[in-house]
Amino acid sequence: MNDLVNARVDGFSVEVPGRGSELGRVRRCLGGWLSARGIARGLATDILLAVDEAMANSVEHGYRDTDGGHVRVAATVGGPHLTVTISDNGSWRPPRFDPAAHRGRGLDIMRALADTVTVDTGDGTTVTLVLPLAEAPGATRG
Repeated sequence: MNDLVNARVDGFSVEVPGRGSELGRVRRCLGGWLSARGIARGLATDILLAVDEAMANSVEHGYRDTDGGHVRVAATVGGPHLTVTISDNGSWRPPRFDPAAHRGRGLDIMRALADTVTVDTGDGTTVTLVLPLAEAPGATRG
């Protein structure tokens, strides 16, 4: 995968087939980039969880009626924030929340971890996460 990753000091980008088997590889590459930037391990874990939820939604929902496509992940640092975009060319499916189900909480997880979550459903779906690069004073980890 390293030949597919564009990891620079100022940014990270990768495009992979929209298959669940690719998620772990992207997490490892992005995690390495975050580590190289000095991002604390706990904070990096939160970032990776939010990104993984968005990627999993692309794979599971965006390409649900097709043989698949690609998922693109790009990250850039801007001041005290990391902006990550996760995009696909699939079709959007509005979230359906079932309180009895053990699924369907991906967007809620992303919103809990990111300062801002934007979903653009124009041509495919693009999720933009704006995540803090430092924990808020007095924040506690669960």
